[in-house]
Amino acid sequence: MIYFEIAFVVFLLGFIFWVGSHLFSSIFYVPAVDASKQAIGDALKFSELKKGEIFIDLGSGSGKVVILANKKFGVRAFGFEISPFPYLLSKIKTLGNRNVKIYRGDFKKAEKLLKKADVVYLYLLNSVLDKIENWLFDSISPKTRVVSLSFKFKNHKPLKTLPTINLGRKTKIRLYTK
Repeated sequence: MIYFEIAFVVFLLGFIFWVGSHLFSSIFYVPAVDASKQAIGDALKFSELKKGEIFIDLGSGSGKVVILANKKFGVRAFGFEISPFPYLLSKIKTLGNRNVKIYRGDFKKAEKLLKKADVVYLYLLNSVLDKIENWLFDSISPKTRVVSLSFKFKNHKPLKTLPTINLGRKTKIRLYTK
């Protein structure tokens, strides 16, 4: 009986951590929502990733995009996630992969790396893009390609767009440069 009680307490604590993490990110930042594998694949192809490039995902969630970018395109991938549960999950999923690094914290932690980035991937709400637009475009180099899935910047016009399906809905992928 004691094992059942211990297992229940561990499960309950894990559940509270998971719910608390999602509430934290939903209230203070952006709710954690995974894009569909098809839309992510389309966005990565659209960005014209090449082997050896530096790829950054701002708001990397559970790490699905950085892992796929690394495996499929051979890039060095970096993810930045503020919510504790998705961060922990992505750290576990990327254990042992020296070409994928996950950092916990806000986007400002990415500032030094952004200058070196070849591609920056974003799946963030328009309201968040509005807040980071000036900072992001000031922080990247002229060679950096910025790919946004579903959402768009207010003051920058995309070089090109690509239609895709994400979570069963038609949407667009937008490609920007400085």
